[in-house]
Amino acid sequence: MINGHGDDVFRYGDKVKINFSSNVYSQADYTALKEHLMQHFDVVAHYPEPDAHTLECMLAEKLGVKENTVMVTSGANEAIYLIAQLYKGWASIIPQPTFSEYEDACRMFNHVISYDVKDEFDVMPKDRIYWICNPNNPTGNVLVKGMLNHIVRQHPRYLYVIDQSYADYTLAPMLDPKEMTDVFNVMLVHSLSKKFCIPGLRLGYIVASPIIIGRLKQIRQPWTVNALAIEAGKYMLKHDVQMIPDLKAYLVEAARLHQNLSTIAGLKVMKSDTNFMLVSIENSTASDLKRWLLDNYGILIRDASNISGLDNNYFRVTAQRAEENDLLVEAIQAYVDQQNEVTG
Repeated sequence: MINGHGDDVFRYGDKVKINFSSNVYSQADYTALKEHLMQHFDVVAHYPEPDAHTLECMLAEKLGVKENTVMVTSGANEAIYLIAQLYKGWASIIPQPTFSEYEDACRMFNHVISYDVKDEFDVMPKDRIYWICNPNNPTGNVLVKGMLNHIVRQHPRYLYVIDQSYADYTLAPMLDPKEMTDVFNVMLVHSLSKKFCIPGLRLGYIVASPIIIGRLKQIRQPWTVNALAIEAGKYMLKHDVQMIPDLKAYLVEAARLHQNLSTIAGLKVMKSDTNFMLVSIENSTASDLKRWLLDNYGILIRDASNISGLDNNYFRVTAQRAEENDLLVEAIQAYVDQQNEVTG
C-alpha cells in the first residue's frame, strides 16, 4: 500500500506544522547519532555487508539467542514480504482491522486470505499462517502475552507471524525471543526503525527457528539494508540508546489525549495500550477532517478509511507534546462545531 500509510507528510511539505499521523515518537534527540554517522559517513563509499551479518550478531547477543535465529531486514516491511514470499500460495488468516501490508504481501504471493478466525479450522487449508500485530496497528490494543504463548504452543501445525514492531511503545509484556527458542512455528517481527525512531533508515528484524531463517535468507536480495542504516543500528545497540526517555510519562500523556478526545460529542475513541489511538467521527469523513485540519491548523492525521474492516469515518492519531495534543483537541472540537452549524 504505497499510498496508504500514515506519515504522508512528504505530500504537503511546509504545510504540516504538527504531525499526528506517524506512530513513531517525534521528540527523539538525534544529536549523538548524527555526530556518529557524520564521523562514519565514508561507509557510503563502499558496499555494505550483503546480509548485515555484523548487526545480526550484535542483535543476537543483545536478545540472548543464537546468531542463526536472527535476520536483519530493511524495515519490518521487508520481513513481511519475505515471509509471504517464502510461503507462497499458503492460506493466511489476517484478523481485521490491522496493518495493511500483511494483506498486500499475501495477495502479491497468491495466498488464500481470510479475515475471520472463528471457522478457520473447518474451512481453510491446513498450510496456514496467522498474522498477528501486537501491539496492533491501527487500534493500539495489546493481546495478553500468556495467551499468545499458549496459542502458538498448542497449535504447532500452523505458523504464526507475530509482529511486535510497536513493542517499545507499550508497557504491556511482549513475547521475549529467548523465551521462544524451543518453538519452531513462530516468527517474531520487530522494528528497529520504530524502537530508535529512525523510520527513514529502514531497519527491522525477524527472530525464528534456524530452518526458517535459513530459508528466508535464500530468497532475499543482497544489500537490501544500506550502509548508513547498518552503522546506525550498530551504534544504537552498542550504546543501548533510549530514544524515548520516559515511556511511562509519554503513555500518561497519550491517555490524557485519549480522555480529552473522548469528551468531544460525535467522536468514539477506541481503547489503546500504546501512544496511538483509533478514532471514529460521526457526520463526517476522515478525509474531510484531515483536509480541514491541514488547511486550518497545519495538523496532519492518519485517514484510516483504507484499512480493511474500517469505514470512511475512521482516523488515527499519535500523542505528541501536551500543548500540541491540546491544540488537536481544540481543532477537532472546532471542526465538529462547524459541522453542527452547517447541518443544524
